[in-house]
This record gives sequence, C-alpha cells and structure tokens, in this order.
Amino acid sequence: MGGALNPAPAARERRLLIVAGEASGDAHAARLVQALRSRGDVRVRAVAGPRLRAAGAETIVPQEDLAVIGFSGILAKLPVLFAARKAILAELATFQPDAVLLVDYPGFNLRLGPQLKQRGARVLYYIAPQVWAWHAERAAEMAAWVDRLAVVFPFERPIFEAAGVNTTFVGHPLLDDLAPELDEAAFRAELGIGPAQRIVGLLPGSRVGELKAHATTLLQVGASLAERFSDVVPVVALAEGRSLAHVDPALVAKVRVVKGRTHAVQAYAACCVVASGTATLETALLGTPLAIVYRVGWLNHAIAKRVIKLQHIGLPNIVAGREVAPEFVQDAFRAEVLVDTLGGWLADPAVLAARRAALADLKASLGGPGCSERLADLVWERLQ
Repeated sequence: MGGALNPAPAARERRLLIVAGEASGDAHAARLVQALRSRGDVRVRAVAGPRLRAAGAETIVPQEDLAVIGFSGILAKLPVLFAARKAILAELATFQPDAVLLVDYPGFNLRLGPQLKQRGARVLYYIAPQVWAWHAERAAEMAAWVDRLAVVFPFERPIFEAAGVNTTFVGHPLLDDLAPELDEAAFRAELGIGPAQRIVGLLPGSRVGELKAHATTLLQVGASLAERFSDVVPVVALAEGRSLAHVDPALVAKVRVVKGRTHAVQAYAACCVVASGTATLETALLGTPLAIVYRVGWLNHAIAKRVIKLQHIGLPNIVAGREVAPEFVQDAFRAEVLVDTLGGWLADPAVLAARRAALADLKASLGGPGCSERLADLVWERLQ
C-alpha cells in the first residue's frame, strides 16, 4: 500500500528587529532588508522611515518622530525618545526576534543596546558610533553588549577590535547607491543651461535648522560667483518638503532651486559648498571638489568644542586623514571667504583637477560597492 510523500518542512521565518532613527539609517537599512529577501523568509519590524516601509518593514515607531538636531534639540524630544524606547523593549518581548540591528543613531542606540542585551537579545550594530570623535571609552563599553559590529570605514575596525568588539568592515553603503538621478544632458535641459556653463552646487542641509543656519549665506556665495564668472550657474539642492521661504526672495531669484536632484547637482557641478554631514562624503565620492560649512547655535558649538576630539569635522577629511576639502565653521563661515576660495578654484582648472585627484584616492580607500550584500551575509548568519 503506497503512502503519500511527506512534504518538506517549510523554511522557518526569520525575525529581525531594526532601529533606524534617522533618514540616512532608514535608507541604509532598507537596502539591507532588500538584500535579505533573496536569502529567505524574513519578517522585519522596525523604527522605520519611508524607505524601510517601502522595503516591507512593519513600523513600531515612525522614524520621523525621532529626528533631532544638535545637543539642545534632544531636550525637546525626550518624551518621544523615552516612549520609543519603551515601545521597542515591549516589542522585543512580543515579537521575539532572532536578532536586533541597531543602525547608527548613537545618542539613542548606545543607551538602548545594553537594555536589549540584558533582556536576552542578540544585538548587531551597523554604522559604528563615532567614538573616535567623541568618547573613546564607549568602544570598550560596547564590547559587553554588541554581538557583532559592522563598520563602514576601514580605520574603524582596528579601533573597535582593540577595545574587544567583534568587528567586520563591510564597506560603505554610499558606494551601492550613489548614481545621479538622471544623466547630465537631461539635467542641464531641466535647468535650461548649455554644456559650456558651469554649475556651482549649494547644499545647505536637509534639516530645518540647517536650512535656517546655512541657506542665506550659501545663496550669497552663489550669487557672487555668478556675478564674477559669466558662465557660472548656482544651483541649490533642497530636500523634498523643504523650502527657502525664510530667504530674501530677491536672493532666491539669483539661483536655480531643485528638489529630488541632489546627486545630479553633486555629480555635475564644477564644485560645491556642502553642509557638514553625509552629503559631504557623497559629493567627495562623486569626485566633485567641495568646501564644507557648518553653523550651529552657541550652546551646541560650546558643547561640541569641549567633547569633539578631531582636527576636522567633515567626513571626507576624517576618512582621508588630511584636508581634502576646506572647512568653514561658525565664524569662519562667511560668504566673502567662500567666494574667494571657490573663485580661486574656478579661475584655475589645474587647482580643480588636483582636488579631484585627491578625492579619487579617498574613494579608493573605501573599497568597492557591495556593502549591503556583505552586511546581509553577516546578518543572515546571525538569524539562524
């Protein structure tokens, strides 16, 4: 008497809990989730923004609720941050994930991580907190609760390994997804400019506070350069949902403003002025000479001066270990100084060429694309 064949057991659903508290972390984590899908069945619940939600993650807390800027900005967000931490710890008990992945966002995640570990979680951390800029002792503290740390800069691995943290260099996620939104001819057609005109990119930052601190000065720089060089077209790259409503309309009229074209501005500009942050590294990796700027309130600046232990604030300079992009911070951030600096570059093609060569060396130091796939291998192994 023949019997029915026993069906193969269904593959077990893996469960991953992700905490990504900022827009950049949301984007990087979304690429990881997409890579994990090709490896098997995985259910993801997360502190999620639009990119993670689009990748299929279920939202515990909206990432947009947690965004803060500066030290003083944290105070206003404390009730929301405490509520989010409570929700995440409750989720750990009900969802029972195979692992928890903390993505960047150190002010929150460095406090959350030990609590997760105390409750029995397997804790992974992606995009290391910048202990080399702030508190070096925190690297040793992380050894007690991080099961595996994935770092994106090669110089970070020996720092954390020396502190006892299990560390893997996976490369930088920007190298996976840094293509301009459209080709140069189409971009110039959108702007209504010809191939001989030179673009000067102005990137004031994506946060409201950054726009207020930087936009007016950057537009003054762009307008002055356009007056000095007849072939220069200043272009401001704004994040979606942002505007220049607080800037003098007469000044705004002297520049082009685009949204959804940040990478195109970075890639096709002759040079850029960029607010300190991830956008500076993006610009550098696209090979465009840049000046880095930043201005914060006096309280945040006073705190930062006391705790930051680095000679540079710009990521391209930190990664290169030398200045490949000049920095203009606080009182040094003045329109006339930037006009003289960028004007010197625009007047001498050899200077721009030398700066591009230095940025090419920087890009080579970060390895090639494939960060998200390498990270997915690491995470998938720990979901078993």
